[in-house]
Amino acid sequence: MEQQTWTIQSILEWTHRYFKDHGIDTPRLDAELLLAKACHCTRMDLYLTFDKPLAPEERDSFRALVKQRLQGKPVAYLLGEKDFWTLTLEVKEGVLIPRPDTETLVETTVVAIREWQASHPDQPCRLLELGTGTAAIPLSLCHELQNLSVLTIDISPIAIQVASQNILRYPELLEPRSNTLQVVQGYCLEMLHPEAQFDFIVSNPPYIPTTTIALLQRDVTLHEPHVALDGGEDGLAFYRYLFAKSAQHLAPSGQMLLEMGYDQGPALESLLPSHLKLLQIVHDLQDHPRALHVTSVTAMP
Repeated sequence: MEQQTWTIQSILEWTHRYFKDHGIDTPRLDAELLLAKACHCTRMDLYLTFDKPLAPEERDSFRALVKQRLQGKPVAYLLGEKDFWTLTLEVKEGVLIPRPDTETLVETTVVAIREWQASHPDQPCRLLELGTGTAAIPLSLCHELQNLSVLTIDISPIAIQVASQNILRYPELLEPRSNTLQVVQGYCLEMLHPEAQFDFIVSNPPYIPTTTIALLQRDVTLHEPHVALDGGEDGLAFYRYLFAKSAQHLAPSGQMLLEMGYDQGPALESLLPSHLKLLQIVHDLQDHPRALHVTSVTAMP
């Protein structure tokens, strides 16, 4: 690289080809994002300064980022952030990177809570989220809704740290909107008081079968936390747990919304216990089944 003057345009074109030749799925986008990171600017700024030569420190920084990307490190970890819904969230290794697929779960939950609030206008909506990661789901809900009382739980201390930092980024989503968001470290429903009940339970649980994880993209297999991916032998272990334990913690006619794999709908329907009733299976933008929406069945007195 040192044998010529590398402008933003020339280094982008070179890196695009280099990433493409090495099997990077989105070579141009990755090149732009990493170069913007190295140059401390936006992607738009790159196009406005195409002829600008890179300073030595910018070139060195970019070279290091390119090397890590070729080793399979996800772009989001290299950037230290990821866009989700309307938010820009901090991410770091050890915490699952938010996916666009999960926006289907958020959208479905927003609609369900708005319907609930229409019939409970004077009550705060009590919501439990399990496996928060970056806090992408509860923060997105707080962006769209008001009068939420949210408890979110994650077993990972790194996730708790990242989630807490992201919550601090967006204070305008909390008190000004009459929302509260509490983060707790621990294992799922075991952390709750026996009498704690919620109007909604929401989760993007681990749902990848154990043997399938090794077959995922190298970025995921090598770098993202398996605890947030591994759903047991058939990918359904966490759903069995939630279905069995939810009766105690769902309020009468409470609702549970869960992300799921595109092919898991029939199996999940067959696993539903008598206290849960299927409301809908929601498809994502690619028309894949993506979210399971169930409600608790209130026993007759």
